[in-house]
Amino acid sequence: MNRQMNKIAKRYLVLSLSLLLFAACHNSKAPQPVTLKNTVTEKPEDVVFGNKAAPATVFMYASYQCTYCRYFFARTYPELKKNYLDTGKLKLVVKWLDFGERPKMLNALQAASCISRYGIYDKFHELLVVNPGVVFTPKFDDLLDTIMEHNPVIAECILDNDNYAYLRGNVSEFRANKLTGTPTFVMNNRAYKGYYSYENFKKILEKEFQL
Repeated sequence: MNRQMNKIAKRYLVLSLSLLLFAACHNSKAPQPVTLKNTVTEKPEDVVFGNKAAPATVFMYASYQCTYCRYFFARTYPELKKNYLDTGKLKLVVKWLDFGERPKMLNALQAASCISRYGIYDKFHELLVVNPGVVFTPKFDDLLDTIMEHNPVIAECILDNDNYAYLRGNVSEFRANKLTGTPTFVMNNRAYKGYYSYENFKKILEKEFQL
């Protein structure tokens, strides 16, 4: 009985410490931005959420295999979309990254860029947010083949990828500004690193854009 109680106590202690660590990493203190040396600009290949003519721009460096990037899209993005993107107040410009230069992932990100410009991106995006590992499966290859068969413009865009120069450029740009970790958000050329709840993200938007 004592051994069992000791095991339960140890598990409770580990859980408590984990919760404290989580709380420490997600506290409500105002984040301190870093001013970037090189200006971040929008490129034609970037994925844009919201009205492209919106007066304010939030850049996001992200990876589909980044857990906190997926948290952002699952937890923060819905309210951001409702209150800022759909109302035309700002746009979210995503620069997808793959540091490992894995052919399957590079091809998926190239497809994301092409589909966002010439097709319907929402479902494709949702698939990769929910299950990024799908890009390494034959089923994903079949999906891309189907998309390209039905849309020659997307097919040409995916195949004519210039050796993924755009995606490699995103990584070079990220490193040139000495950024580390995703997600990283850039507003007015100031970088905010990490995941933010909608409430905390809203505070940053109010500070940067007075929205």
